[in-house]
Amino acid sequence: MTRVHVLEDAEAVARHAAGLLAARIREAGEAGRTLHIALAGGSTPLRAYELLAQIEGSWEHVHLWLGDERCVPEDDPQSNARMIRDTLLAVARARPPVFHVVQQPEQPEDAAWLYGLEISREVPDVVFDVVLLGMGPDGHTCSLFPGHPVLGVSEAPVAPVRNSPKPPPERVTLTLGVVRRARLTLLLVAGEDKAESLARALAGDASIPLALLGDGLDEVVCDQAAGGESLL
Repeated sequence: MTRVHVLEDAEAVARHAAGLLAARIREAGEAGRTLHIALAGGSTPLRAYELLAQIEGSWEHVHLWLGDERCVPEDDPQSNARMIRDTLLAVARARPPVFHVVQQPEQPEDAAWLYGLEISREVPDVVFDVVLLGMGPDGHTCSLFPGHPVLGVSEAPVAPVRNSPKPPPERVTLTLGVVRRARLTLLLVAGEDKAESLARALAGDASIPLALLGDGLDEVVCDQAAGGESLL
């Protein structure tokens, strides 16, 4: 059963996410466990990363991954790796996390294969502790777009994406099965333009990629504008 939290605004959503992630990082550190987190792109997660970066403590037990990446140079403004570095990793730590970037992003097939190998080697049973998701107005998450063939990829942990309906057209993404298996899959949504797609996803509309996660979507945190009257 997906838990849904409707908060006042996008800032409250970001603060909730930052607090939840900070708690998971702290608990894993105290228990001496390695923590694998797959991060999302987008404006709402970006603010959560800015807040999370301000929380002090060792992150040497944390491995950060990308839920998806655009096939652009790493210094490109559209690069998710750059966004993570400019926000979450902008504050220097004596014991920083390990950040796993996508190699050779200019070629989506090669990049997906290499990243999939790295995940299979480093993440036990290819089960992430946390997968953080955002959502576009069309209901896409990661780079899993409505009606796109990548939704049918079931064997590989990472898939290449060509002809994305949203630029840039070439990307790599975690596949649905990997997202579904995470110990915690957390979706952040803010903005009135996403209200319809969110409602349809939670109602199980299979044309919305997020709905395909089913019970694998553990928690949704949205603002009042995205929640709409049906979720309030």
